Amino acid sequence: MKLTKLAIGIAAFSLIATCAEAGVRWSDQSYDQILARAKQENRYVFIDFFTTWCGPCKRMDEKTFSDVKVGELLNTMIPADWDAEKDPSMAIAKKYKVAAYPTLLVIGPDGKEVDRHLGYLDPAEFIETIDGYRNGVGTVAALEKELAKRPDDVELLYQVGVKHAEAGRSEEAASSLNKVLTLDPHNATRNPEILYTLGEAHYNDQKYTEAKPYFTRLVTEYKDAEVANDGMKRLAATEYKLGNSDAAVAMYEKSMTGKETDANTLNGFAWFCAQRKIGLDKALPVAQKAADLSGRDPGILDTLAEVYFAQGDYSNAIKVEEEASAKNPDDKYMKDQIAKFKKARDDQSKKS
Repeated sequence: MKLTKLAIGIAAFSLIATCAEAGVRWSDQSYDQILARAKQENRYVFIDFFTTWCGPCKRMDEKTFSDVKVGELLNTMIPADWDAEKDPSMAIAKKYKVAAYPTLLVIGPDGKEVDRHLGYLDPAEFIETIDGYRNGVGTVAALEKELAKRPDDVELLYQVGVKHAEAGRSEEAASSLNKVLTLDPHNATRNPEILYTLGEAHYNDQKYTEAKPYFTRLVTEYKDAEVANDGMKRLAATEYKLGNSDAAVAMYEKSMTGKETDANTLNGFAWFCAQRKIGLDKALPVAQKAADLSGRDPGILDTLAEVYFAQGDYSNAIKVEEEASAKNPDDKYMKDQIAKFKKARDDQSKKS
């Protein structure tokens, strides 16, 4: 049967309306308002903590949150999506010790955290995981209940420990994961991951003295493990937090061994130094080399500009940032960088 233009228009409008209804109805209420509403309506809360630069977060938007069944699930809850690097949600992310993105958080009607998942989930995995949490499946509470029956179950101990670590509960994580290291001391696959996880958990908990031994053990006992290089960088950051700037620079340099011609690796070192204003005499030639190796990539040029800025060489900082901005003329960040550098130059001139 041939449809009239009116019928086609009605069908199209109906389809659009249906799709709109099927999408996630993200709440625009405040954190306190959402918790009050959850208690009043006896509903669970779902929070997606994301950042604008996070690749997996963008995939969640494109693939997962656009799924009809995911929308149906979340709309039975109170869903909120918050940029963890912008106020007022930044304070909420800090409250929940969010340190990786995306962090997918489920809160019960009583206002207490049920559980969380870190990282990307496709639609099917998302539904299984989040609906499971809401029904007490796969949560740390459920796992701990099983662990009480089998206290030496290495796999259960590992799962519980990782759950606590991801939620920023470093002491609870250490209790479970150190027991795994004791019960299974020669596991060359899992143990490096455990040491990194424990180091990271304590670091994110601002317990740098406690974090250092885990990272140190990782990079000495498991130096060939895939995660060892990341461990060196985190040990460098830990040394800096402990006031050991020279040790921090030396450890980060060690992480670059064998990658002296990789622009991104060199850029990482230069950025690490620039942001902390340490090792700048070493950072400058490394940043210059990274820029040349990258073909004067705008992002790497920005790092070189930051090194100049950290050194107080505002003229070169402006020059390099303007070169970067010319390649990305619509990039507001780079324009803001130029303005920052120029202000520093002008302030310096006024003082002199």
